[in-house]
Amino acid sequence: MSSTESEEHPLAIAVVLTWKDTEMAARCIESVYANNYPNKKCIIVDNGSDPPGCPILCEQFPDLEPVQLDKNYGFTGGCNRGMERAIELGADYVFMLNNDTIIHENAITELVNAMEAEPRCGMATPIILFPGEEKRIQFFTGTMDRDVARHVHPGENNMMTDEHRRTVETEFAPAVAPMYRAETLREVGMFDERLFTNWEDYDLVCRMQDADWKFFSVGTAEIIHAHGQTTGRISPFITYLFTRNRLMCLFRYGRPMGILRKFPFYLRTCYWQIRNYGFDNWPAHRAFIKGVFDFLMGIEGGDSVPKTTSDKKK
Repeated sequence: MSSTESEEHPLAIAVVLTWKDTEMAARCIESVYANNYPNKKCIIVDNGSDPPGCPILCEQFPDLEPVQLDKNYGFTGGCNRGMERAIELGADYVFMLNNDTIIHENAITELVNAMEAEPRCGMATPIILFPGEEKRIQFFTGTMDRDVARHVHPGENNMMTDEHRRTVETEFAPAVAPMYRAETLREVGMFDERLFTNWEDYDLVCRMQDADWKFFSVGTAEIIHAHGQTTGRISPFITYLFTRNRLMCLFRYGRPMGILRKFPFYLRTCYWQIRNYGFDNWPAHRAFIKGVFDFLMGIEGGDSVPKTTSDKKK
């Protein structure tokens, strides 16, 4: 396809964020370049790895646009530097990808087509699948309850069927592989870097909802996501951020009377969080308590985050 024909399509720029892992990032980038969408670019953001990851990946993929950061600015800061660069390069759509994702060859095309069909669509997500040939669903649609700062994903772990091969409206989508309209990001802003990582997707969705943007889940666009490969799923690092940032979002977007009325349910979800990471997991207990305390003290950002990212109990 000629450059003129490519330019007839909106410019979609994929942003891949990585930290201390060029192998997973390379697989993700390779799947972007294998996509059949004609007018695309790819940005790699390295979040302060040592040795720096951008030179390694750019040697493998010469067309990559590198953004090499001097330190780890968290998921929020790393993503924002990449999205800012994408908008500088003239992106109409910004496809923000975790480095542990692999996208189907027609994913970008299907997402852009869905967003082009609805001018008020600020974000579209592909259907997110667990690794494996059976196509088990990690995420298709989500609902939210601001009064408990909770999002629910109906159908999680179900098998993908032909019923999922459609475009549907959703209240929520995780920051695994969202495609954002550049206009929407310019209007409402990007991720809140005070969160560092975790709950940044919920926060941005709330701001987009309040600005009357719509969200779609596109079942004809598929990605595979190796969930939790970068930071772990139940580590003290994640336990702290999940606890503190959820409280931040609860009191930002919940209604005071709604929070009061549903607080017993909120406490029940905290119990299930503790049960999930293990009653004998003392590092996670300390991280949970520290998350609550730091929220009450107004401590934000990443400086006070526990450094342990392993899922192992000690």
